[in-house]
Amino acid sequence: MLADMAMKLEAARQLTYAAAARSERSDGDLTFLSAAAKCLASDTAMAVTIDAVQLLGGYGYTRDFPVERMMRSPRVARRAATSSTARAESVRQVPPAERTAS
Repeated sequence: MLADMAMKLEAARQLTYAAAARSERSDGDLTFLSAAAKCLASDTAMAVTIDAVQLLGGYGYTRDFPVERMMRSPRVARRAATSSTARAESVRQVPPAERTAS
């Protein structure tokens, strides 16, 4: 479970870095890459937080561990409130020409 969590985090991090690097180089419109990075990062944040709570068992719900705060954090709740379907739809609306990342 820890390895899966680490792989998800690294994938989201690398996509975010790729979007940032492309932005710094001013490589055209970044609509698709930035939307995809945001979608993956927010989904990953919620998934990893849930996995961390499960990993800790009952301790994941006590205030002794920071994961409890992360689980009830307004940021995480706000990200979770935006449905993944709505985020994926915003990614799909990007024209195909902009989806090809070089």
